[in-house]
Amino acid sequence: MLIQLYVLRQLLVSIAFSVAGLAVIVLPTVAIQAVNKLGAISVGTVARYLPLVVAELVPYLLPMAFLLGVVATYGRLAAERELIAIKMAGVHPVKLALPAFLVALPLALGTDHLLGEISPELKYQQRSLLRDADVSRFLAGMSGRNLLTFGRNVLKSESTQGPVRTNAELDMELEDGKHLKIIAAEARIEIEDDLLVVRMKHARLLTADMSSYSAAPLYTWKLSEIFPQQKKDRSKAKYLPTSEMSGALESPELEPTVREEFRYEIHRRHALSATYLLFLLLGVPTGVVLRSSTQLGAFTGAVGYAFLYYVLAMRLGKVLAATGAIAPIAAAWATNGLFLVVGLVFFVRALWR
Repeated sequence: MLIQLYVLRQLLVSIAFSVAGLAVIVLPTVAIQAVNKLGAISVGTVARYLPLVVAELVPYLLPMAFLLGVVATYGRLAAERELIAIKMAGVHPVKLALPAFLVALPLALGTDHLLGEISPELKYQQRSLLRDADVSRFLAGMSGRNLLTFGRNVLKSESTQGPVRTNAELDMELEDGKHLKIIAAEARIEIEDDLLVVRMKHARLLTADMSSYSAAPLYTWKLSEIFPQQKKDRSKAKYLPTSEMSGALESPELEPTVREEFRYEIHRRHALSATYLLFLLLGVPTGVVLRSSTQLGAFTGAVGYAFLYYVLAMRLGKVLAATGAIAPIAAAWATNGLFLVVGLVFFVRALWR
């Protein structure tokens, strides 16, 4: 028991150092990318956006920190011959992995809850902030500009004062492909909820075959139509919590394609949460076999495991599910199954050699 507590303390310290090291490497890069995505807007918006991005990275960085901590802890036990002494004391090799399992299990459960119930909302908020940033840049760009383009529409004016434009001319493309020109004494541009609103006064409406007058015409566009790359579609699986998708799967009216998408997303999250257990099987033998003389090789191998897993999980599973080659559940767990087999082989050979 004392030996396992000793290993547990060493493991927790190693994981803490790994988390700190990854944070130092990743956070500056994330901050720079956030500023580039959001553009020249307020510091407050960047401060709201950064935690959302970091929270989205936690399910990827925390398992990697766990893997590095396992490699460092068990590698040091092997390098300093403590592992041999422990075996000579009659402690079964598998018992040495118990502290790592006790750490991996709550981390896996916590990550599963994060991915299933918290992360979807954070992703939606992140997308909303990006859309809002686009709108803010659009509104900021209106100031002092007599020519404004939004979507397929062009608004010209002689002078501007804030949102108000005098002697304005609006060229619009209608749904049937025809063009409508509105010439007005005044045009005011505003944002109301998810709409871009143009209010005009004393306007003449001109098309190829008609002309009419309107005292106060009003035109609206959905912001998602102007900024389609930031369209907020809450019905997508990645924005839905696992509990909501699980409830929807019980409905017989759910479309087959949506049903398959929901199943894949639910099990993808569970599979990603299980990486701690896979990295335990891979990390212990990597640390034990690659001793102090090759610590750099051990850490390089650990990082290689993590990147290979994430690349395969994000690419292989999605391709298998999209092509329908195998069932969505099998596609979501395919990479885990592969790593489980390899990890078990490494684990048994390292601790029983």
